[in-house]
Amino acid sequence: MASDTLSNLKEWQEENKFPFPILSDENFAMLEEYGVYLHDDETAPYEDEGKHGDPAVFLLDESGKLLYQQKQTGPFGRPDAKDMRKTASYIKKNLK
Repeated sequence: MASDTLSNLKEWQEENKFPFPILSDENFAMLEEYGVYLHDDETAPYEDEGKHGDPAVFLLDESGKLLYQQKQTGPFGRPDAKDMRKTASYIKKNLK
């Protein structure tokens, strides 16, 4: 899930050949619900890109059960595509 536009996310998904859905949260509702660190013009410690969430990854199963999460408090902690594929493969192989 990301606060980017759905069209940008679909392009990124296709570029990285991710077989799972990626959700767009342009209104920050889910980011707030999942406790992702948000920055806005009033509370951000630095000036950068306006309101946005720091990198976070959540992998859920079909029923919505959380299988994996990674939340960062800085802008450079997002996992790369290779690491995400390894994580998803591990979960799939070892899921009870």
